[in-house]
Amino acid sequence: MQMHEKIITAVSRTPEGIEWTSLKVKQDGTEPMQQDSISIPLSGKTSEEILASIELPENVTEHLKGDITIPLRTAELLMRVMEFPATDDTEIADMVGFQIDKISPFPTDQLAVSHEVLHQNEGTSLVLMAAAKRSCIDAIGDAFEEKGVRIHSIDARVLGWMHLLRNEGHIADEGCEILIIEDGVDFSLIVIDSGVPLAFRMLHGETDDMNVVEELAYEIGYTLTTLDSEREMPTPSAIQFWSRETLSASLRTKLSETTGLPVHSHQLTTLPPLSDGIVRRALSSESHIELIPREWIDHEIRTRLRKKFTLISSSIAAMWLIVLLIFFGTYKVRAAQLSRVQRQAAELEPAAKKATENRNKLNTLKVYTDRSDSALECLREVTDRLPIGDIEFTSYSYTKRKGVKLIGTAGSDDKIYDYFENLSDSELFDQLKDQSVNNKTSKGVRRAVFSVSLDLPTEEAKK
Repeated sequence: MQMHEKIITAVSRTPEGIEWTSLKVKQDGTEPMQQDSISIPLSGKTSEEILASIELPENVTEHLKGDITIPLRTAELLMRVMEFPATDDTEIADMVGFQIDKISPFPTDQLAVSHEVLHQNEGTSLVLMAAAKRSCIDAIGDAFEEKGVRIHSIDARVLGWMHLLRNEGHIADEGCEILIIEDGVDFSLIVIDSGVPLAFRMLHGETDDMNVVEELAYEIGYTLTTLDSEREMPTPSAIQFWSRETLSASLRTKLSETTGLPVHSHQLTTLPPLSDGIVRRALSSESHIELIPREWIDHEIRTRLRKKFTLISSSIAAMWLIVLLIFFGTYKVRAAQLSRVQRQAAELEPAAKKATENRNKLNTLKVYTDRSDSALECLREVTDRLPIGDIEFTSYSYTKRKGVKLIGTAGSDDKIYDYFENLSDSELFDQLKDQSVNNKTSKGVRRAVFSVSLDLPTEEAKK
């Protein structure tokens, strides 16, 4: 898998067990990987540690890959919507911490606190505040970590369902309505105005019990009264009831008569799984609540740094090992080649010595038998090249395999220069050097005196 790719998995509880959705996040978008579920006998349905009560299978790590996100029930969360006179993230975070401290029955050091900006106007922000007990989060984290799964993010079930409902076009952008969600694990009430949630409340009871109508009517009335005291609220147009099974006609009728609002029943099974909504929220670039404890994040960062350092160290060590192996292998090959060459040289040495001796003898013999550049041959050549007229040698000096040194006189300079030109055309000599021409008068007679060196070709030049 390339460095810019990662896997995100959302896992949520169902009445039958757990279900999950995994997505591969790539540079050019997302790619669905897996969507599945496991049936697990559940215990402690009313327990605060709703996910910790599940006996996770030993092979759960085979299914839950990448960064793991889980949602909490509304019953495990303190959720409030407030409007703040600020749009700066830091200011909003400070105000959220102050408000949670005021309304929470627990000290803030026992809570995980987060927030989500729902809507912003000029200078104001409508913010959803959320808090959960650390004991609940720690219990869930321990239950997963015992199976080798580390949680990377914590969200809310009700917000996952709302994400799915909004994507499917089931939340109106105008008007006020009551949204009730009962998925077999969570039972929540949300008041929505112009598509924005204004209140979240947990509910109790069973939808197959007619007595639940009184509970629902009380919670709806209380929530609307509370909101009316904070802002001018329009009258809700209807109650949108989403549950696993369609509500009975008798319960819908009684709830409508009690609240004075029409009740529309829908089935959650027509929507994608809850984990799909949670994982889509995790991918969103917009702010959303994140209840993961800070020390978990720090631990994850340290773990990733250690893994990265270990990977880099291992890579460097592997590279050095490869270099050493290559060097050692090359050394052994070269040593074997050298040993082979030395053996061959030792075998050829007597014959080579004999050949060298023979070559030296041959060269010596050539020196004494080769007459091509002998003194006599050179004298013949320099004599044949003499121009007609008054020119004569006064000195002729020959050096074997070196050349000839000539000194002479002539009646005029022109004769000498003609002679030099004839000598330069000779194939016997390689070059003329140290040419000298001077005029000298003796006993009233003027003569031109010359000297020249004629080099013979070297042995290499002859070849």
